[in-house]
Amino acid sequence: MCRCHAGAGAVIRLVFGIDFNGLNRPDMIASIVSRLKQQHIVIAAITAMSLKGFGALLTIAIFTLAARTMPPGDFGKLAIWFNAMGFLGVTAVFGQETLIARSWGQYQGQDQPEIAHAAYRFGWQRTLISGAVFSVILLLVAPLLPLNISIVTAIAAAAFLFAQTLLHFFSHATRVIVGLVISETNRELTWRLVLLATVIWAVLHNGLTPEAFMGAGAFGMSMSIAIELWALGRKLKAETPQKPAVDLAADRQNWSARGRDMWLSAIVEAASLYVDVLLIGYFASPSEAGSYFVAARIANVFLMINGGLNTYTFAHSARLYFSGQSGKLQEICKTVAGAAAALGLPLLLIIFMFGPQILSLFAARYMPAFTSLMILATASYVVSLCGSASVIVLTSGHERLYSRVILAATLGRLALTSFLAFRYGALGAAIGWASISVPLAMGLAYAARKLCGVDTSILSFLTKTR
Repeated sequence: MCRCHAGAGAVIRLVFGIDFNGLNRPDMIASIVSRLKQQHIVIAAITAMSLKGFGALLTIAIFTLAARTMPPGDFGKLAIWFNAMGFLGVTAVFGQETLIARSWGQYQGQDQPEIAHAAYRFGWQRTLISGAVFSVILLLVAPLLPLNISIVTAIAAAAFLFAQTLLHFFSHATRVIVGLVISETNRELTWRLVLLATVIWAVLHNGLTPEAFMGAGAFGMSMSIAIELWALGRKLKAETPQKPAVDLAADRQNWSARGRDMWLSAIVEAASLYVDVLLIGYFASPSEAGSYFVAARIANVFLMINGGLNTYTFAHSARLYFSGQSGKLQEICKTVAGAAAALGLPLLLIIFMFGPQILSLFAARYMPAFTSLMILATASYVVSLCGSASVIVLTSGHERLYSRVILAATLGRLALTSFLAFRYGALGAAIGWASISVPLAMGLAYAARKLCGVDTSILSFLTKTR
């Protein structure tokens, strides 16, 4: 019995870093609770990453079913459609999803809740108008394109675009106002579960069509938005700040200017995520686009980990930075970088050892994309080691610098990707993405350290910041 207690004590000391010699049971419990509270950053970051991870797994399951049941050319076209709607969705939100995170954190950190609430109203009004305009334009233009698009497909695409635009804004707003669990559960899981169920039903019955895919996605996103609006309504109603006694005209002008810079950054980042597949489909072929899409989806597990961890950083960065709590912000960034490194390394080894088998889950014809997968996976892992650099630079008042840097880097990468995709197909596109994305991530980490005094990279474990 004594040996069991001694062994248990050793395990507890290892896990919690607490020596319980001489402590009674209530003191031991209190010490464990205190230690757990100190680890809230790790727990919250891992929770955000896990939710994003489940979303990524659902996406892989959806497209695995589609790839195994559709001809290569048709699957490539579906991938092109999905990426086009993703790009337009980020464009249509007009930068308001990032602006609300910056504004809410800034004004709450400066004890100005009434202006924070005004910024939220400004954001959802702009998003609603912009999303409606983009969706109507798509509905009118899509049938005129030389792609034989039916009116039903155009309606489904417009609905998908409008729902996705609103989901972008309200998910970011929910994250900073309510909490990341409500936000990320609905942003990542709810609508994808609806879409997965629809894809399974379609595959078992009449086959998958673009309009069924996008219609189900729009319906699922509407469910997610409804839940987030309910949570936002309860939270905002409970606060009920006084109306601002000052004129907000100057604030609205500042919000518009910031939103434009953030909108440009969002467009460029969306181009990094979605335009590659469109370029490969144009310069090479839909089949090559499908191969790259599959390899990129697998390699995105590292960016998914980093993005999930950054979700926690994003929810707190502006408030901590503008309230002068740079020490806490550095602690968060250090934790995020360490978690990304620890979680990503075994996944990188698995991809290197079993990459062809993983690709074969989509279909055996995608196994030759293993070289592209290795390049994308390695580059994505290195990018994840740079941590939350983009979040820190973007939400600390340097959005204009960020937009210019990201614009120049992305234009260069798209040009390089187009040339290499034309010459070497999916492999060339993978080389183009890695050649620009890795130096860009390192440069942003350097900028965060110099401009904000926060080291977001894995090097934060070895160095001290100002």
